[in-house]
Amino acid sequence: MPEKRVSERVFKRLEVQFRTIVENTAITSNLSESGLFIRTKRGIPMGSILDIKLNLPGLKEIHLTGKVVRSMKTVAGLLGESKSGMGVHLIDPPADYTDYVQSLIS
Repeated sequence: MPEKRVSERVFKRLEVQFRTIVENTAITSNLSESGLFIRTKRGIPMGSILDIKLNLPGLKEIHLTGKVVRSMKTVAGLLGESKSGMGVHLIDPPADYTDYVQSLIS
């Protein structure tokens, strides 16, 4: 399967809140300038638009809008870890967010 990502990813665990109809709290697994992966057991349908709140260390709360482009549910492994979650493509991410991601990549 060919790689579809256009931005370099950085592995970073941050608390994130996202809302479709109800608000949910989860953890990011990785970030890029154009998207993020959110670990969650909730099945959010592909194509859903999310309102996202992300608290970056040392920065104010950042509000993002994203579209679910990948949704996966996996069975927990031997250590009880699951990689269930969703890939979210960000729609017009603010400079505070992209600057933060660039600082992690550099």
